[in-house]
Amino acid sequence: MKKLSILSLLVCTSALAQTPPAPPKPVVVQPGKKYEKCLNLDAGQKLEYRFESSAKVNFNLNYKKSADETYFPVKLDRTNGEGGIYEAKSRNRYCLVWENRTDKDVELTLNTRVAK
Repeated sequence: MKKLSILSLLVCTSALAQTPPAPPKPVVVQPGKKYEKCLNLDAGQKLEYRFESSAKVNFNLNYKKSADETYFPVKLDRTNGEGGIYEAKSRNRYCLVWENRTDKDVELTLNTRVAK
């Protein structure tokens, strides 16, 4: 009887370990508004990003070099999705920005991950 219980526990544990993570909840971006996600990165760190939107959005990845200088290594207009890997050139605060230029709410599903 004990062997059956241990076996049942192993099967259940194995099934839980193989369950994929829950998909991220969409973010709603209202008409004429922006959604921004910022991260602090060190030089050489890689920012992996992927998103999909229910309508076309403007998207950019930006950082400031000074109060007057903003750089846009990635800038896309009217896209429903994109993905990529950006390697930070310097220690800085990097922001992913989505802008809804439509007259309806847009659902945005995004994933980000920082890798060394």
